[in-house]
Amino acid sequence: MDKLQIGTWAEMPSAYVTNVMARAGFDFSIIDMEHGVIDFNIAQDMVFAARAEGKGAYIRVPAIEESWVTRTLDTGCDGIIFPQVKGLADAKEAVRLCCFAPEGERGFNPFVPAGGYHKVSGDYFEKENRRIKIGLILEGTEAFSQLDEILKIPQISVLYVGQYDLSIALGIPGDVTNRKVLDLMALTAKKASAAGKSAGCMVHSVKEAKDVIAQGFSFIVYKVDCGILYDCVHEFTEGVRND
Repeated sequence: MDKLQIGTWAEMPSAYVTNVMARAGFDFSIIDMEHGVIDFNIAQDMVFAARAEGKGAYIRVPAIEESWVTRTLDTGCDGIIFPQVKGLADAKEAVRLCCFAPEGERGFNPFVPAGGYHKVSGDYFEKENRRIKIGLILEGTEAFSQLDEILKIPQISVLYVGQYDLSIALGIPGDVTNRKVLDLMALTAKKASAAGKSAGCMVHSVKEAKDVIAQGFSFIVYKVDCGILYDCVHEFTEGVRND
């Protein structure tokens, strides 16, 4: 999954907004159920809205817990982004919950969007294990110390560097341009690319995006949907009023 993918965080509880973002050109949206007010009913509609445009829909769950993972995958989303991954044990647990046997222990119900609402054929389980993308948000220093071992797990697709939380873990809160943060980002991109996986991060401009792509990042998340809307309106109104 190391080809270039460009998307955004979906914080606004709206399938309409998700569909607009997909139509405008984003390859995916990450529906955020860790923060904000999005519930499963809304998340399901947002998945449908992205898929209607042939685009990806990932969901960030609040925790690496079976009840969250099972219901999230039942929506038919393209994968899960796991927050607060502390190390190898968390990565293995994510795989266990996301994959059907023999690769994992994912629960099964065919009568949901992921199962097509009917009995499934024998190859469904293998295909579903290949379809679902598992992304890990690396936010603490321990995860980076175990990066080589995490990269050996074949089911992991995306390693996303959470720059802001990482800066806190490094004792430089908010300083995401600090060399300590940048060095770990560069290391992640290099090693993920070598392992045939995608490295991801957030950017706020075309220049930032091109800079991290040159480093080897291929899962590019541009701002958040509400931030994109806010910035556009704010730039216009301030420009008109101040000229």
